[in-house]
Amino acid sequence: MSMLPTRWIRSFCAAPLRNVAGNTLAIVAFAMIPLTGMMGSAVDMGRSYTAKVRLQQACDAGALAGRRIMEGDVFNAGVEAEARKFFNFNFPAASFQVASFTPTVTHPDVGVIGMEAKTAVPTTIMKLFGYERLPISVSCTASQNFVNTDIVLVLDVTGSMAWRPNGGDCTGSCASSGGSRIAGLRKAVLALYDELKPMQDQLESAGMRLRYGVVPFSSTVNVGKLVYARDPKFIRDPAKYRYERCDSRGQNCSYPTHTENHSDAWFRAWASDANTQLGCIEERDTAYIAPSATYAPDNAYDLDINREPFSEGTRWPPYDPDEQRVSRSTACPYPARRLADWTRKDLSDYVDDLTPVGATYHDIGMIWGGRLISSAGIFGDSPTTYKNLPVNRYVIFMTDGQMDPSMTAYSAYGIERYDARVSGSTGTSETRLGNLHDTRFSIACDRVKETGARIIVVGFATSLDTRRQNCASDGMAQNATDNQALIDVFKDIGKKIGALRLTQ
Repeated sequence: MSMLPTRWIRSFCAAPLRNVAGNTLAIVAFAMIPLTGMMGSAVDMGRSYTAKVRLQQACDAGALAGRRIMEGDVFNAGVEAEARKFFNFNFPAASFQVASFTPTVTHPDVGVIGMEAKTAVPTTIMKLFGYERLPISVSCTASQNFVNTDIVLVLDVTGSMAWRPNGGDCTGSCASSGGSRIAGLRKAVLALYDELKPMQDQLESAGMRLRYGVVPFSSTVNVGKLVYARDPKFIRDPAKYRYERCDSRGQNCSYPTHTENHSDAWFRAWASDANTQLGCIEERDTAYIAPSATYAPDNAYDLDINREPFSEGTRWPPYDPDEQRVSRSTACPYPARRLADWTRKDLSDYVDDLTPVGATYHDIGMIWGGRLISSAGIFGDSPTTYKNLPVNRYVIFMTDGQMDPSMTAYSAYGIERYDARVSGSTGTSETRLGNLHDTRFSIACDRVKETGARIIVVGFATSLDTRRQNCASDGMAQNATDNQALIDVFKDIGKKIGALRLTQ
């Protein structure tokens, strides 16, 4: 078949343009061809762009997920599977009717996970012009960006920690086989340490650091040794304590205070590391805070975690059961430790010595967790930067029960029935006293967050109520029902503390 002469084609196309009579329909018909192409390209290119954005998001999610479960620098099938699982969840196979493909997971550098994905999006209108598919491709990498990190463990060591996780007594074979809650806590703390050990080694090799502090709490806290070592003048002495005074028949009793001036020898024993049963404190002066309050008045010095002592009311009296002669319900938990580098053996030896004792006062634990993690106050242990690099700060608060203060027990706030330091009334019910301590706990949580620290709250063998959940920083409240679950939670916390970031 012969080709049409070029002259004839030109004449045919030019004729409608020269003839201005009745050629509108023809002109529109000709114009629709390029317009259709333009519209088609806009629709198909827009669809292709949307698909690529979704593909990139899936790539990022997959790389982060793979890096999160990677232990040290071990790249294995489990890491690949986790990365692909998150990729496929964010970009299902049928999305945008793309061509079948499999994302590639790589290990391009030490501590880095990479992903790549290539596919094609089918066109609709542009198919008429010979473009059936538009290719798209994405790539991404994720690494774990370790920074200086300080962690204070605020650990509930109250009497119920000697129980089984389900609430039953743990004696005999249960205790010897490690079935108690305190045994689970010991293992969980070491699981956290093991999870963060690669991070600790990497930080040390780069001249940075990962440190731990610990605050065991129950009816009070054993921080007297730390405060006394910081400055003996921060301890209030002489101090006042209650005693019982009755008539000759042992009736008509009253409970006045007496003043005790402790000797230098007493303080040497009280502040000695060798004596772990001594060293607890009573909190410094406070003020009544209503249950509905959201902040503390200026004279509630106990809740001012950054104020250094400047008067008698701002110093801490020794917790002295020998001189407090009214209540026989006393408890002094194991000594707290300031932020420091720990070996695994040191930490293991420490948690092995934790002993369940006393009642549950969440507020005193959080207050002293805040004092240890703060960059100000009497310790100022956790600066915002170290060697010109930022410091991430965490308080991990673990409890196995709700607030449970007593009107008659000797706690960090004296004996509430007679001292009324928290309630403002000697006739307060224990239910109301619990509400008042809960309010103080919430205020303490806010004070800790003001330091820039993030709070992780773990409920062990108990459900976290609204106050405990609200104390945690966003998304950082977790529950554990048994010992293994607690170990898993602490391992998960370790994974999350390493700061993941996308690098491409």
